[in-house]
Amino acid sequence: FLWFACDFGWANDPSFCSWTSEDTGSRWQIQSSGTPTLNTGPNMDHMGGSGNFIYTLATGLQETEVARLVSPVVSSPDSDLCVSFWYHMFGSHIGTLHIKQRKQTETGPVDILLWTVSGHQGNRWREGRVLVPRTNKPYQVVIEGLVERKSWGDIAVDDIKVLNGLSISDCEDPDVPTEPMLPEDRFNEIFEEITEYPDFVETNQISGTGNMLKTLDPILITIIAMSALGVFLGAICGVVLYCACSHGGMSERNLSALENYNFELVDGVKLKKDKLNVQSSYSEA
Repeated sequence: FLWFACDFGWANDPSFCSWTSEDTGSRWQIQSSGTPTLNTGPNMDHMGGSGNFIYTLATGLQETEVARLVSPVVSSPDSDLCVSFWYHMFGSHIGTLHIKQRKQTETGPVDILLWTVSGHQGNRWREGRVLVPRTNKPYQVVIEGLVERKSWGDIAVDDIKVLNGLSISDCEDPDVPTEPMLPEDRFNEIFEEITEYPDFVETNQISGTGNMLKTLDPILITIIAMSALGVFLGAICGVVLYCACSHGGMSERNLSALENYNFELVDGVKLKKDKLNVQSSYSEA
C-alpha cells in the first residue's frame, strides 16, 4: 500500500509535502514549467501537465554543490519499503543524483547510499525505484543532487512515492540507468552549436573527428561551387552559340571564327570543337 506520496503541488499551491530542504549552499526548488537554464531540464512535469516538480542547478559559487531533500521520519515498519520517483537529467556535465537512507547513530546521522545515476540521461522523464531496507530504528530518505560549477543542465525529480508490501523484484528500476547516453565530450560539441555557455563553463576541445569534418566542409563547398559554375558557363556558351547559328544574317567570317573557337572549362580541361563543315550545314539550313 501507499505509505507516502508527494507530487509537489501545483503552480498556485507549491508544497514539499513535509520534506525538508537542507541548507547546504544549494537547494531544491519547486518549478511548474521549464527551468531557467536554456535548452536543459524538463518543460513539464512527468505526466506532461502543468504540475510542479523540483530541480537543482549549479550556481557557480562553489566547485561542487549539494542539494538535499530529507523526508519526514519513517517509523520502523515490519518490512522493506520501496521508494518510487521520476527523474530528468538533460544537459552537459549534468552531475549526479543519489537516493540515501539516513540512520541515527550514537555519533550522529549517517547517510547510506542506496541508488545513484550520473550524467546525461536524455531529454525525457525516467522512473527510478529503490528498496529501502528495514531497520530497528526510525530513519529518513534523502534525495541528493550533486552538481559541479562547470555543470550546464538541471537535475529534476517528480512524484515521489513510498510503498509498502512490494517484493524485491517489483521494486527494481523499470528504466535502469547505466552509462550516460552520450559521451560528455560529444555532447559538448553538439551543445555548443545550439547555445552559448556562461563564462564559468569549461568547454572541451573539439575531437579529431570534428576537426576532420571541419576540414572537409570547405573542400566540398568548393567542389560544388566550381561544378555549378562550370555548368552555368557551359549553358551560357550553348545559348550564345545557338543564337549565333540561328541568326539568318551571320557572315561567313563569324561562322569561321565559331568553327575554330576553343572552349575551356573552369577546371582546366580543354575540349576542342571538331572541325565541321559549318558553311555547308549553314547553306543546307
